[in-house]
Amino acid sequence: MRLLSLFCLAMLAPSSFPKKQAEEATPEISIAYQVLKVYPRGRQVRITCNASQAPPPVTYSLLASRDMQVDKKVMDTHKPASFNINITLKSSPDLLTYFCQAASSLGVHGPSARLQMYWELWAKPVSQVQVDFTLQDRESGPRAEMSCQASSGSPPISYLLVGKNGRVYMQQRPHHGQPANFQLSGMWGWFQCQAENSVSVQSSAFKLVPPVQLPLVPTSVLAGSLFTIAAITCWMVRTRALML
Repeated sequence: MRLLSLFCLAMLAPSSFPKKQAEEATPEISIAYQVLKVYPRGRQVRITCNASQAPPPVTYSLLASRDMQVDKKVMDTHKPASFNINITLKSSPDLLTYFCQAASSLGVHGPSARLQMYWELWAKPVSQVQVDFTLQDRESGPRAEMSCQASSGSPPISYLLVGKNGRVYMQQRPHHGQPANFQLSGMWGWFQCQAENSVSVQSSAFKLVPPVQLPLVPTSVLAGSLFTIAAITCWMVRTRALML
């Protein structure tokens, strides 16, 4: 009886291994989005579905809440499928959920993770305001620029350049996903970038901007321009040391 049991296990074992390998070989499908346009109560969004390991042709389906098919696309290459859709603010946030599914010769792939578009587009607070200060040497003289961008947040996001005295010097509302760029010619001191949307407000730390003055005559000698930048850098280091 024991020998018969071992014989049965030996017969069943080969059929179980290929099944496990097939499950591990089934590719995952990812989903991402990009905001194209912002309207008062709607957004035009590009949703991208990608099953990178699936052999083409791949049939991608974009589905919404309750497994309702929004669109379908067949890709003959390994490129992801993109769907441009208009999303309108609805009373129930649950109706604004989207996910991807794909089918290839290997079978059905997915579903992907679910995008909660109400949270992404209308209820996500701004966070992690990144500030980058650059000093460029140009023919007309050195030019200072401060770039501000929040890592996340529902659109639209407005950016304000604020001084340490609380004064708002500039304001921009760039396209979603793009930074705000403030030209600081003739301005110097401590500045911070403030990002705000309909949900929250976030501010960066104050950043020191050195005095940058344009020359009265065009700069023709490279050494002179380099000297100007070096002097400004020394001024910044000295000011920071005094602050400490």
